Amino acid sequence: MSQQLSLQLDLCHSADTRLRMLGGQRLLWQAATVHPLTAVDLFSGAGGASMGLVEAGFDLRLSVDVDPTYGLTHQANLPGEFLCADLRVVDSEKILRAIDLRPGELDLLFAGPPCQGFSIIGSRVVWDERNNLFHEVLRVARRLQPRAVVIENVPGLVTLAGGAYLRAILAGLREAGYVAACAELLAAQYGTPQMRWRLIIVAWRTDLEIAPGYGFPLPSIGKALIGDLVPNRTILSEDTAGFVTTREAIGDLPLVAAGQQVDNYVGPPTCNYQRCMRAQLGVELFNHYAARLSPNNLERIAALREGQDWRSLPHDMLPPGMQRALRKDHTRRYRRMTWDGIPRAIITRFRDPKSGEYTHPSQNRTITIREAARLQGFPDRFVFHGTRSSQYEQVGNAVPVHLAAAIGVEVRECLAGSPGARLFQPYRRRPVLALGSHGELLDPNEAA
Repeated sequence: MSQQLSLQLDLCHSADTRLRMLGGQRLLWQAATVHPLTAVDLFSGAGGASMGLVEAGFDLRLSVDVDPTYGLTHQANLPGEFLCADLRVVDSEKILRAIDLRPGELDLLFAGPPCQGFSIIGSRVVWDERNNLFHEVLRVARRLQPRAVVIENVPGLVTLAGGAYLRAILAGLREAGYVAACAELLAAQYGTPQMRWRLIIVAWRTDLEIAPGYGFPLPSIGKALIGDLVPNRTILSEDTAGFVTTREAIGDLPLVAAGQQVDNYVGPPTCNYQRCMRAQLGVELFNHYAARLSPNNLERIAALREGQDWRSLPHDMLPPGMQRALRKDHTRRYRRMTWDGIPRAIITRFRDPKSGEYTHPSQNRTITIREAARLQGFPDRFVFHGTRSSQYEQVGNAVPVHLAAAIGVEVRECLAGSPGARLFQPYRRRPVLALGSHGELLDPNEAA
């Protein structure tokens, strides 16, 4: 394994080494002369996880998704092949041929099955067929036998059907020859300017003799550990010290009106995060499009200051359906973002001001596709293709790039025999009876 150094970097890239910089935090760099580990990304979407794994130094051999438009975005931005197919009808042998590896040779299989069926924002119907796509991940893992498997999803999976789906996934990995553990990671603790929690499952092939609970990167920003900050609980300002703010994330991007697009920067970056986002670019700016809004919506958001939401609007200005709403409900609808705050989780509907806190802090519009992409950690050189509706979906459904990169680096370290800290009581604030102290699935007798 190569020499690895921990560096505080001011620049994003170097011509001589594979410097990997994410938001100004402390990262590892990998000399370009070292043969990288291999990775496959299933349900890859636009490539948030793929980009993160490339940034972590992996040789991305293949990304798989059913949407051909995602393939256009992949081909324009990422290495490796893109297979446009429904994984349910893809023979594992085809994947092996595409990556030019034999069973047991792949280092990392990353998978993010569609999360809408699991999410507390999306449908909670247990029989949603998207909830069963994890079976395809297990099928591919059994045949490819990668050294490590990482599954990414929403925290809602933990409680879906009383936890039955999570238990089935962990048990399925065990039956496939893996030891696995899970935890909820907050993307903002890894340099992503977004309060977005993701359920992460990390599994190791049993012959590697890596105990469950390894492979989860310690947060690189702030003092809180994994499990200290949880969704829908009060988070103090000291807990978010050092998180990338709205101003740091998008404050340098030019003015744009609703329904318009701006294609050039007009000023320099003002902080390290902005410099990283703009690395390798000149004056040209991509995907900086703000959604067209109705006159009524424009009037509503023009009446709001930073941090205000629908409750600050005159009653007669509200949509008819919200005039009967209780003031304690829908507290994020029409909310204007704050420059010094940490953005909320991006969803596919961020073009719509009534979907949440997606109105620009000072301009009368919702955030642009590029601004949302920055909140997901995509550098500005990553250009989204397809229709604008598709671009909104691509950004909203993406895995945060910085989080995927941090996981990738930790997986590399574990496979090199230099694991970091082992996960410990990741659900201490919200106990999950089926899980042990390292996030592993307990035997039924132990769980009882």
